[in-house]
Amino acid sequence: MKLFEKGELRILWPFYLEYFIASMLFFAPAFFVVYFSKLSLSFAQIGVLLAITPLTSLLFEIPTGAFADIYGRKASVLLGYLIEGICMLSFFFLKDYYFLLAVAGLWGIGMTFSSGSKDAWIVDMINKKDKKLIPNFFNKMQIFISGGLAISGLLGVFLVGIFGIKIIWIPAMISYFISITLLSIFAKEEHKKQKTHIKGSTKTLYAQSKETIAYGYKHHVLFYYLIATFLLMLAGSLSMQVSWTPFLKNLAFPDSYFGYLWTIMAFFSMLGPMASNKFLKKGKERNFIVTSLIITILITLLILAVNNWAIALLIIALFTFFIDLRTPASQVYFHRFIPGKLRATMGSIKSMIMSIGAILGTIASGYLVDIIGARYTILLYAPIAIFAVIFYLKIKEKK
Repeated sequence: MKLFEKGELRILWPFYLEYFIASMLFFAPAFFVVYFSKLSLSFAQIGVLLAITPLTSLLFEIPTGAFADIYGRKASVLLGYLIEGICMLSFFFLKDYYFLLAVAGLWGIGMTFSSGSKDAWIVDMINKKDKKLIPNFFNKMQIFISGGLAISGLLGVFLVGIFGIKIIWIPAMISYFISITLLSIFAKEEHKKQKTHIKGSTKTLYAQSKETIAYGYKHHVLFYYLIATFLLMLAGSLSMQVSWTPFLKNLAFPDSYFGYLWTIMAFFSMLGPMASNKFLKKGKERNFIVTSLIITILITLLILAVNNWAIALLIIALFTFFIDLRTPASQVYFHRFIPGKLRATMGSIKSMIMSIGAILGTIASGYLVDIIGARYTILLYAPIAIFAVIFYLKIKEKK
C-alpha cells in the first residue's frame, strides 16, 4: 500500500509539513488553565477568558469569509496566522485581565481569517490539479496533525520543566510564523480573486439560512439531533479543561505533566475514529451514538471515587476515546437527512449551535468550579448527557 498517491506530495507537501510542525509546537492549550491561574485569576475569570475566542470567531465568521472571496484564500490565511502569532507573543507579556480578554478576542478574529479559508484554498487547488486526491488529503491531514500533537505534549513537558510555564507562548508564536514562511513561499493558490457585493451576498445568505432553519425545525430527526448536539457541547465544555485542570492540581499533578495529558488525549483521539470505522454499521448510527453516550456517562460517574491523578488520567483517556468514537457516526447520521442544496448551510448552523454550547459551557464551568468545586462540575456531564440520550431516543427515523 502506497503512503502517498502519484503527484500528491508535489502538490500538497507544504501543507502536510506545515500541519505537522505547527501542531508539534502548539502545546500551549494543554497549559492554559494552569498558566492563567498563576496570574491570580479566578476560575470564573478563566472560563470567560477561554470563551471569548470562540465567541469572536462566531461573530466574525461571515465578514472574514468575504475578505477571503475578495482578496484570495492565501492572503486570508496568512493574515490570520499573523494576527494569531502576534496574539501568542502578547500573551507572553500581558498580565492585566482586560488586556488578556482583548487579545483573546483578537485571537478569535484571527482564527476566522485562517480556518475556513485554508480548507477552501487547498480544495480549490486539488480540484484544479487532481480531484482524486481530496479524500487522501483529509485523511493524511488528520494523521499529520495528530502526530504533531502527540509529540507536542512531550515537548511541552520538556520545555516547561526547564524554563517554566511561561515558555508555552514562545513555541506557539513560532509555530504561526513557521506556517507563514512555509505557505507564503511554497504553497500556490488557484483561487481567482473576485469582487463580492456584500449586500447581495448577505441577502442570499439570509434567505438560505431562513429556509435551512425552517427545514431543520420541521424535520423530525434533525430537530432532536440538533438539540442533543447542543446539550452534548454544553456538557462537554463543563467537563473539560477549566474543570479537569484544577481537579488534577488538587491531586498533586505536576504542572509540566499537562504535556503528557495532551499527548494521551491526542493518542486516544486517533484511536476513537479508527475503532468507529471498525464497529460502526451502516444504518445503525443512532444506536451506536446512544451506546457510546451511555458508556461515557458511566465513565464520568467514576469521578466520584477518584483519589489519585493516575486514575484521573485513565478516565480522561477513556472519556476522550468515546467522544471521538461517536464523532464519525454523528457526522454520517447528520448528513443522511439533509438535501444537497442545504448541506453547507445546515452544517454552518450546526457549527453555530455547537459554538454557542461550548461558549456557555466554558463560561459556566469557571463559575461552577469556584462555587461547587471541580469534581462536581465535571460530574454535571452525566445528567446533561442523559437528556441528550433521551432526545436521541425520541427520534423515529421513518418519519
